[in-house]
Amino acid sequence: MARIEEEEVERLKREVSLERLAEARGVKLVRHGADLIGLCPFHEDHSPSLVISPKKNLWNC
Repeated sequence: MARIEEEEVERLKREVSLERLAEARGVKLVRHGADLIGLCPFHEDHSPSLVISPKKNLWNC
């Protein structure tokens, strides 16, 4: 499988809002301080484990 070029990764980081992407995929996000939390779409989740940091455009689960 081909790797994505670093330039493409950086462009996507700049141009794609993870908050908007998650909401478009049906993830309900709730503000928690500077971050947003919601149910993780990558596994069965019963309590919010997905954290999105909008200012940094990063996520963690």
